[in-house]
Amino acid sequence: MSITREEKRAFRSLLFKHQDGIAITAIIAVLEQHSVIDFLATQQTTSVSKILQQFPEFHAGYLNVALRSLSSQGILKYTVTQNEVRIETTEKFTFFRQHVAHYVHFNELFDYYYGLFKNPFEFPLPNTKKLKAFASYLANVKHTANDTYFQTEVALHLEGVLLAPMLVHLGYHADLEGIETSTFLENELLQEVLQLLALYDGNTLTKKGSFLFDRSYAYGVTTSYTPIMRHMETYLTGDFLPFFEQDHLGNEQHVFRGINVWGSGGSHATYFNKFDAVLVDIFNKPLNQQPKGIIDVGCGNGALLEHIFDLIWNKTQRKDDLSANKLILIGADYNKEALLSTKRNLEKANVWAEVVWGDIGNPAEIDAKLQELYNVKLEELLNVRSFLDHNRPFNVPQGTYKGDLLSTGAFAHRGKQLHNSDVAQSLVEHFEKWKPYIQYHGLLFIELHTVAPNTVALNLGKTPCTAYDVTHGFSDQYIVELDVFLDAIAKAGITIDPTHSYHFPSDEISTISINLIQ
Repeated sequence: MSITREEKRAFRSLLFKHQDGIAITAIIAVLEQHSVIDFLATQQTTSVSKILQQFPEFHAGYLNVALRSLSSQGILKYTVTQNEVRIETTEKFTFFRQHVAHYVHFNELFDYYYGLFKNPFEFPLPNTKKLKAFASYLANVKHTANDTYFQTEVALHLEGVLLAPMLVHLGYHADLEGIETSTFLENELLQEVLQLLALYDGNTLTKKGSFLFDRSYAYGVTTSYTPIMRHMETYLTGDFLPFFEQDHLGNEQHVFRGINVWGSGGSHATYFNKFDAVLVDIFNKPLNQQPKGIIDVGCGNGALLEHIFDLIWNKTQRKDDLSANKLILIGADYNKEALLSTKRNLEKANVWAEVVWGDIGNPAEIDAKLQELYNVKLEELLNVRSFLDHNRPFNVPQGTYKGDLLSTGAFAHRGKQLHNSDVAQSLVEHFEKWKPYIQYHGLLFIELHTVAPNTVALNLGKTPCTAYDVTHGFSDQYIVELDVFLDAIAKAGITIDPTHSYHFPSDEISTISINLIQ
């Protein structure tokens, strides 16, 4: 089935808006239940602190994240100053209020998918009648609604809440079990659901269906945070702390980590290619100038280590020295499930590697474990990592931030609102901890960034920023803008190699960067 470039662009935009819907639907439902939306309509201009005075049951940090997400959709205007966060309603807010009830209705789906992901091997899909009821509801409303805002944004948000987790469940199961997509379509009720969503025409997948099924992994990271969406009321107003604890098997409660690792592995493969130039350069140097090996802190499913090994084996002179001078490959991660995934996948790919538990916020401990277990120092290795520094444990900064750049992000730690200057300073001090261990061979890494909400609102359908901000904000992760991030590195006294610095997808919306620092 041939899909034109224009169709691909349209379907990719649809995918981003689906993720927007997953991010904001539960938030809208809780804000509506507590009459916060009515309060915003009455006030028009207010602040996070004033909203908290009116609604003291909310946790300041997570309320801040929630409000910023609506700002990224153009529903509110969000302004960060040194003293407060101002909130204003926009022209779109009036139209948005007319459709709040639809979001409240579709919020029920998170309960269904939460139960489904708790048992990812359950097939066929349980209670497909429920899915058909929501698909029929959406089809009917789309047919009767005549305003452009609903058709181009709200309807696609609702479709995302219904469709994206379904595609993730099917794609994740297919990858694990080797089942072809066609077997899923033997379920007649599922066929009807997909027809209502224009993914199936009665005989085969449509172009839209084919595109989205092939990219089911692209929904993986956002959908993996279904536990947060399912318990949004608790996160905003209740006792959320148990979700940050591990269960009796050591699994995290706020995210389905297996799905997260699966989704990130598929989505991030494109960026691994940018590592190639610097890696080839390093491992074509004389042997005495090369690192003893590579450590990937936050190894996930091991995909980056596998990519690096294949590159060194096929495209560098180091291959000729591997028998006499074995290349040390180590995957480190805070999550035990990720370590098991790395070990399993690398063994399957015939890549020799070791794994070690490690906390990105404590490089000294990682260094000590490497010396104890493998007789190698952290500074003797090339450090690589992907999408991890924003997921460090938050440490209260010891110093005062002296930068001029103030992030527009919304940051929380266990429900408490963090000042943006403290987040920036904590990042500076984080890199200062790593400075002694990257002085010889450096750190090559990919990082995720936020973008100012007013910019995101002008580029809906071009970025998954809103989903990034919500999932990371409610799980106590700290993504800052690219310029704030680079400034923190510089303030830590670390040099950025300009010949190996990249950012994507554009100068205006830089959500991902690759840098080599030393």
